Amino acid sequence: MKLISRSLILISIFLSHYALSMTGDGETQVSTNKIVEGILSFSYWPNLEGQPLLCVSQQANYFNMAKTAGNQIYKMVAISDPAEFLSAGCNAIYFGRESVKEQDYIIHSLSGRNILTITENNAVCVAGASFCINRRQHIFKFSVNLDSLTRSGVRVNADVLLLSKDGDE
Repeated sequence: MKLISRSLILISIFLSHYALSMTGDGETQVSTNKIVEGILSFSYWPNLEGQPLLCVSQQANYFNMAKTAGNQIYKMVAISDPAEFLSAGCNAIYFGRESVKEQDYIIHSLSGRNILTITENNAVCVAGASFCINRRQHIFKFSVNLDSLTRSGVRVNADVLLLSKDGDE
């Protein structure tokens, strides 16, 4: 049953990533939530028992915190001040409008911990977070920063990595 659920999530990521046209913020948020859910469900944290804790910036534009109720993949906490990321016990961080410089500071301050990072404010995706969510021409895409992902200590299934922007170009 777990394999079927994970397969459906991967298919959802695939469809959202390649074909979903965004017409409104609600649809963008639902798609972003599914992408984040898919990434987290195909990720492995050493020494983590239970669900990972996803810390979401309240400055996020694409992520809908209200749509996480009843989620079985991760627990979520909203972060209002970037300094809270340092003490919240996050296993994954979803950055909103924090600058790449702020993201780098937080990521480096948490070095030594296994933390997966996702951002919606890093179009180039060569510094900062491991996953970068971008919306271009009404199409939702994400990129992977392999250096950051490697340093995170979190393992992500290769099938998810192949769906990244760089994997389809």
